[in-house]
Amino acid sequence: MADQRRYCYVSGLSLGITALEELCARGRPPSLVLSYPAELAHRSGYADYEAVTRHHGLPHLRVADINSDEARDALATHAIDLMVVAGWSQIVHEQVLSALPLGAVGLHPTPLPVGRGRAPITWTILRDFRASAVTLLHLDAEPETGDIIDQTWFDLAPDVTATHLYSMVARLQSDLLVRHLDDVLAGTAPRRRQTGHSSVWPRRRPSDGHLDFGAAGRDVDRMVRALAEPYPGAFAMFGGARITLCSGRLDESVPGGAPGQVVAAGQGRTWGVTCGDGTVFVPDALRVDEGVRAEPTSLAMFRPGAFFDAPSTHMLDATQRAPVPGQAPSPENLLRA
Repeated sequence: MADQRRYCYVSGLSLGITALEELCARGRPPSLVLSYPAELAHRSGYADYEAVTRHHGLPHLRVADINSDEARDALATHAIDLMVVAGWSQIVHEQVLSALPLGAVGLHPTPLPVGRGRAPITWTILRDFRASAVTLLHLDAEPETGDIIDQTWFDLAPDVTATHLYSMVARLQSDLLVRHLDDVLAGTAPRRRQTGHSSVWPRRRPSDGHLDFGAAGRDVDRMVRALAEPYPGAFAMFGGARITLCSGRLDESVPGGAPGQVVAAGQGRTWGVTCGDGTVFVPDALRVDEGVRAEPTSLAMFRPGAFFDAPSTHMLDATQRAPVPGQAPSPENLLRA
């Protein structure tokens, strides 16, 4: 019966390519792929699915709105029974779900009901989780509230970056979907109500990545790691230029100066910037304004003794709309926290 059912794969992000490739490799390709159009390429993690769908001979439609008449017509034309959502920043409306005989399932990179909402990978690092999960769930009218099919838990290293976590989540999503797709198509997939503590994580904007070097070094480091590629990056201003810290590390062996002060941090022209607790963050790569990544030692502007610009009160207020709590609960207590 499952072999006769047809499903549509929905993703506009590189996060979803791993699962699509694996499904095709296992002889379980979708009957239709919906992805973002090129005008949404500015979104973090955007991927153009044209090369993948062309390689596998899959029908492909680019849509900005998953609930549009164009998308609904495509679902009907291809006689889609089930929608699989693997990276889409939009709620699937009830009228779309109800038109599909098997409804829809989705993947979300948090241990639901913890972490509903936006920017889950960034928030997972900002909230200093030591364990998290990827969830496969049935979709309903409210975002991330449907019954759970399965969850895969994993540990997080203290120095995990968004880049590494993004890649890890892509692999785990693929494993979950491959494991359960046939049962979902057969209508026999598990259903477990979400229970325990729930939380909704707010949307983040690029301006939320403005660093305050008056903060402790561990907070500066966590912000840089949480906003690493494919996200816009944590940034500070220096002489009116926007400096994005793409990657780096705390070095407690380097003597610091005043908060925001550039100090020598090794041989040659290696430098770091002093944080509010006296620790020094040493960047490994950065961007000036909208430029390409550069080696910090290649830029003479960062001379020891110079200072990064102090963030304005307006900018600090903008970055503190959603406070970041302290250490997350232990894995065994996370869903009850």
